[in-house]
Amino acid sequence: MIIAALLVVVALSVVAIGGFVWMFGPRRGNEPGFKFVYVNQDGSVREVSPGEQAYLSEKFSGGDGGRPYIKFRYESADGWGSRSGFIERRRVPARVAILPAHPDYDARVKELGHSVTDIFRAAGDIVEKNGDGSTTFKPNPVLSRKERFERSRQHVLEEQRRREALAKI
Repeated sequence: MIIAALLVVVALSVVAIGGFVWMFGPRRGNEPGFKFVYVNQDGSVREVSPGEQAYLSEKFSGGDGGRPYIKFRYESADGWGSRSGFIERRRVPARVAILPAHPDYDARVKELGHSVTDIFRAAGDIVEKNGDGSTTFKPNPVLSRKERFERSRQHVLEEQRRREALAKI
């Protein structure tokens, strides 16, 4: 009886340790290249561009909202429900190929542009330009918070898909 209980404890310990190593350990061997890569919404992975390398090499404080989102696990999703994000190369499963990024990706993204007000407009918010040049955003009273969030989420995910398409060769 005691031996059976010990065998169960040992088996559970082995499973727990194995799961811990699988979740938090490296998932591929040492490879040349930049420390980080980018996971696309569809699960494919690509190298990061020179501009992204510079951004990822900057020093940020823990509370800086401008710091990059770096995934801890390949399978994780962000607050928008997207699998996209930077991740350490060693955390990408070995079965997943790491593709090159388009050489002109940084210029293409810059050309695509980005407007902070677009997300508010996509959410259905009321956007007003003020006389002093500032902008006021007001939630549309006709839309629920849930509907506004879903509209914003769809907009953000579509923007990500457009940027990810620009990186493909």
